[in-house]
Amino acid sequence: MRDAHTTQESMIRAYNLKMNDEKLVNIFGALALAVADDLLAEAQTEAPEAGPAAAAISLLRHEPGMSIDQLRRGLPLSHPGTVRLVDRLAEDGLVMRQTSERDRRAVALSLTQAGESACSKIRAARGESVGRALSALNAKERATFGVLVEKMLSTLVRGEDHCYAVCRLCDETACKECPVSAALLAKG
Repeated sequence: MRDAHTTQESMIRAYNLKMNDEKLVNIFGALALAVADDLLAEAQTEAPEAGPAAAAISLLRHEPGMSIDQLRRGLPLSHPGTVRLVDRLAEDGLVMRQTSERDRRAVALSLTQAGESACSKIRAARGESVGRALSALNAKERATFGVLVEKMLSTLVRGEDHCYAVCRLCDETACKECPVSAALLAKG
């Protein structure tokens, strides 16, 4: 009789765990979308146009000399779409094109002084947006959350192109040991 009771308790715990996981999946999904929507909206308010301009500017600070093809891999754009975006950013005086030192046939993109200033504003807006979400946590909770986020983030990296997309609005100076880069290296 005790075994039947123990089995029933185990089944109830398993059912409750499943229900709790379903709720966790649901609320984490909602949190991820809410944070992403706020982050993108805030970053785009400081960009010269809506859409991927903020991410393009941030990526170019992260990796000066990036080619149009590398930039495209971090943005949700086709190659022609990326060229048009770079054209507009260059017209706005935020991006300049130079001959690549690595491949004379390629164009290397970098930010101008105005582009650097725009990037600082974009990243500050991003930081404020994420900061609002994190303000619900105390210092100990933020430390624990940081460890968990790094662990989760490292499982999501699918390759170099995906790294560009994941880190498209990151501040490369904030992560001395980037979990995305580490995960990419670990995957070899």
